Amino acid sequence: MFLKSLIIQNGSEIIRKIEFHKGVNFIVDETKTSDLQTTGNNVGKTTVLRLIDFCFGSDGKNIYKDDEFKKQPNTNIENFLKGKNIIIIVTLMENIEDDSSEKIIIRRNFLARKNKIQEINGTSFNDDDFEDELKKIIFDSNIEKPTFRQIISKNIRYEKNRVDNILKTLNHYTKIEEYEALYLFWLGIESDCSSEKQKLYEEKRAEERFQNRLEKTGSLSFVEQSVSHLNRKIEELNKQKESFNINPNYLEDIDKLNNIKEQLNKLSSELGKLEFRKSLIIENKQELESERSDINISGIKMLYERAQLLMPNIQKSFEDTVRFHNDLISEKLEFITKELPQIESNIKTNKNEIEVLTKEEQKLSDILRKNGFAEDLEKVILELNKQYEKKGQLEEQQRILQESKNNLDAVTEKLAKIDRDIYSNETLINERITEFNGYFSEISNRLYGESYLLSSDKNAKGYSLNVTNIEGNPSTGKKKVQIAAFDFAYIMFAEKLNIKCLHFILHDKIEGIHDNQLNTLIEMANNINGQYIVSVLRDKIPANIDISSFEILTLSQDDKLFRI
Repeated sequence: MFLKSLIIQNGSEIIRKIEFHKGVNFIVDETKTSDLQTTGNNVGKTTVLRLIDFCFGSDGKNIYKDDEFKKQPNTNIENFLKGKNIIIIVTLMENIEDDSSEKIIIRRNFLARKNKIQEINGTSFNDDDFEDELKKIIFDSNIEKPTFRQIISKNIRYEKNRVDNILKTLNHYTKIEEYEALYLFWLGIESDCSSEKQKLYEEKRAEERFQNRLEKTGSLSFVEQSVSHLNRKIEELNKQKESFNINPNYLEDIDKLNNIKEQLNKLSSELGKLEFRKSLIIENKQELESERSDINISGIKMLYERAQLLMPNIQKSFEDTVRFHNDLISEKLEFITKELPQIESNIKTNKNEIEVLTKEEQKLSDILRKNGFAEDLEKVILELNKQYEKKGQLEEQQRILQESKNNLDAVTEKLAKIDRDIYSNETLINERITEFNGYFSEISNRLYGESYLLSSDKNAKGYSLNVTNIEGNPSTGKKKVQIAAFDFAYIMFAEKLNIKCLHFILHDKIEGIHDNQLNTLIEMANNINGQYIVSVLRDKIPANIDISSFEILTLSQDDKLFRI
């Protein structure tokens, strides 16, 4: 898909209509950098890129909020966009040179709820369905991961992390398994299991945390050995009990007493299990309650806003995030504590039964004692009760540990199967990388006489991609050219293999690029089947470049983008 046009509309009035063409598209700022009284930072050249990004699902706040001064939004622009109900319209075309080719028309405004406009080809969508629909009609994909916003992250580069990084175009907290899904998608290898893999890794991390908490009181092996040790001890105590020579005249009462003792042993063992289960639930409950966020929102809000510098597309407020977090904790609390009342009831019933049996035991013991029943036998039976209770606790701990281990083993096996399925494509992955490098190395060599290469790296969590930079860290200008070379190469690569892609890239500024490389970059951009849309300062463009043939929009201090 190519970018055909961007329209800024106020009711029926068109404020701006920007037409794009193949090759180089310059958004030109006329501000003279030699004039110390003026600056090109607020005429709107970067805003054009942000408006396009807005139509592809960003929240649009960066259009009227500066990254550095979140608390001081440009109220004039915000009031203009919302008060005038400004509508942004982006048109995409399958073939920009054929007016009859397939079109995608996206319309959005900056209002909320019932006044919100968010349409694709005349049909309204909510936030989640909006991105899913764009992913479906642009990339012909219904898989959950990667997301639409992740896929297009390399096409729209005006945020710092995307300007500074060729491949790491997502936020700093993105996990390697998410990048794996994205990189495979870029290579034209779509995998339905990528989303499942990410969920399984979350399950694995949660199960490992749970195991670590359980093993604070002993590993599974230690608990198993402890149970074996108690079994031996109980066996020895039973032998001691059986070794007592009881007068046959008292046999009936002794049988009754032994029966009561056996019941008490079972109840004590069960009580141990119940008490351990209860303590585990209470421990989990306390841990979750400690996670409930009751921090000072006004005091931490500044830190959250600083985080937005790194992640400008954060769509939820800090308060919303805290509320969501606390609601999630409440749901977890309700889930893990739902069996607590029944356990406490069972403990109460168990203790009552033990109390009744203990009284009966005492009564029979008194009768037998009066008739010369050995006190040593009582001590043995009392010790048996204690050992059975310990055994019950340990067996419950053993059961939970074993269950957790089984869950972890099952998750690990599922992950291994998914990795085997992905690794079965290893030959194809390497072939695709080789195909891509044919374009990438040629373009980078023409620009700097150096052949940059894409390579894959496989570790325990999945595939990663790297760009080899033989010369070490490049200068700012050189980095911009590297990124452009990669983006150009991708368009050529995707076209060769019929991989669905956006045939345009948006870059913010090309200042700092040497004149020789800039000339070559422009020449190459005009020779690929794509669009290189970039904001520039006129007096930073080399004199030999006829900027008029490439400019699609000219802005100045007297004619800013929104013409407010």
